[in-house]
Amino acid sequence: MSYARIAREPDKGGYQLLPHEGSPFFISSKLFRSYNLSVDQEIDEELASELFRESQKERCYAQGLSYLARSEHTAFHLIQKLIRKGYPKEIVDDTVALLIEEGSLSDLRYARLFIERRQRKTPEGRLRLAQRLAQRGVEKGAAERALNELFTEERIATYVADAVSRARTKHPDKEVRDLLCFWGFSSYEIRTGLETMSEDELQ
Repeated sequence: MSYARIAREPDKGGYQLLPHEGSPFFISSKLFRSYNLSVDQEIDEELASELFRESQKERCYAQGLSYLARSEHTAFHLIQKLIRKGYPKEIVDDTVALLIEEGSLSDLRYARLFIERRQRKTPEGRLRLAQRLAQRGVEKGAAERALNELFTEERIATYVADAVSRARTKHPDKEVRDLLCFWGFSSYEIRTGLETMSEDELQ
C-alpha cells in the first residue's frame, strides 16, 4: 500500500518524501541514489520510516560538523547540543562515535587547547586545571594525558614564572606563595618553578 511519493526538491538540490498524510521531509541526493529511488515513486510506510531515520542521521552528522567547524567541543557537550536540537539519543551517540573515529571530535585535542589558552591568560596549577576540565565534561583519560603532556618540569617553571609576574602586577599587597597555592599550584610545582627563577626575579 502506498504511503508516500518521492518528488524533487529544487531549492535544496535534493528530493522530498511526500506522505499522503503528514509532513514531508528532505531526502539528499546521496540517499536518493543509495536506495535507487526515482521521482514520483510510490513507497510504503516501512521504507518511508527507514528513509526518515537515515535522513535524520545525515542531518545530525552535518549539524555536528557545523558545531565543530566553529570550535572544539568535548563529546559530552556535543551530545548535549545535538539532543537539544531534537535528534534521538541513539542517532546522536552513533554520530558522535563516527566523529571521534574520523578525528573530527577529540576530547584530547579540546583539553590541550583549553590548557594552553588558560595558561597563556591566567596560569594555574595542574589540580585546578584538572577540576576545570572535569567541569567541562572532558573524558578523564583524555584530560590526564593532556595534563601529562603539558605539565613537564620546563613548562611548570614557565607557568609558575608567569603566575609570579601576574601576582606581583595584580596583587602586590599579597604573598606570592599564598596566591600560587590559591591558583591551584601544588607544593612540588611551586618549588620546581621558584628554583628556576633568579634572585632578582624573586624580589
